[in-house]
Amino acid sequence: MKTALLIPVYEQKKYWLRMLSAIEKLSVRPDCVYVLMDRPKRSDFNYIQDKCSSLDLKNTYKVYNLKDVPEFVGRPNNLPEQELFLTGYRRNQGLEFAIADGCDSFVFIDGDCIPQVDLIKAHNDANYRGVPNLSVGRRREEKHNWKDQREVDPNVKSFGLFSRTPRHVINSQYLLTSSSIVWTCNSSLNIQAVNRIKRFNSIYYNRSEVFCSEFLGTWGGEDGFLGIQASLCNIAITMLNEKKGGIVHIDHPRPVNKYAPEAFGIYLKEHIQLLDLMIKNKPLDLDFFTD
Repeated sequence: MKTALLIPVYEQKKYWLRMLSAIEKLSVRPDCVYVLMDRPKRSDFNYIQDKCSSLDLKNTYKVYNLKDVPEFVGRPNNLPEQELFLTGYRRNQGLEFAIADGCDSFVFIDGDCIPQVDLIKAHNDANYRGVPNLSVGRRREEKHNWKDQREVDPNVKSFGLFSRTPRHVINSQYLLTSSSIVWTCNSSLNIQAVNRIKRFNSIYYNRSEVFCSEFLGTWGGEDGFLGIQASLCNIAITMLNEKKGGIVHIDHPRPVNKYAPEAFGIYLKEHIQLLDLMIKNKPLDLDFFTD
């Protein structure tokens, strides 16, 4: 069994030394760390590649200079002050790199996230149980007193998402459709889940991918949609309450016109409804669920 830690990095060079230091202290080390640099400046790429090449490092790092733009971008961004959002595409590319290297557990964090010491341990405990799994851990923030927003938000805290059992499986459609569960800043998939979602997207979108390209171009909605697809594929969606299995999010400006739920909520709802119609017209058969 081999574990990949996949990190898309977009204009986040300034955080890398803090992230690298934390990755080196993980209690369970990934077999490889894939640093997926999205359209980087040459100086940024050289800097991170140099830091990841030190002979003193415990982990193996592969740093990618990814400049390509996919042919299909489902939600092109028409705001001149914002670049195309391609993080889902970079994660798809990283998955293929890791699969080619023989990995079967895939842990995702973002380029502004400091992993806690048991990040890999917590996800692997869920991923290696013989069932297709998508797991989600805490995103700790200073503004929430170093708790996850979902532990303090009055709309969801009563669900006890990180406290009910060590591995609480989510079935609530309200939580999934409101994007309250799958946040890819701290999440993972095992190979069974990856293969099943890729088959699902091949059937309904003619694209063998995990992160749906309908959400490329503009920030938001792709991780919530992944949760919906995982639920439809009978993949366990698992909340992890490991105390040291979270990430600490580095605070930075988050413009409302880009990051507010309203910026992607209608688009997400429309695509959930469209997918529901596609499934009614072409239901999955039993063979789909036979891995």
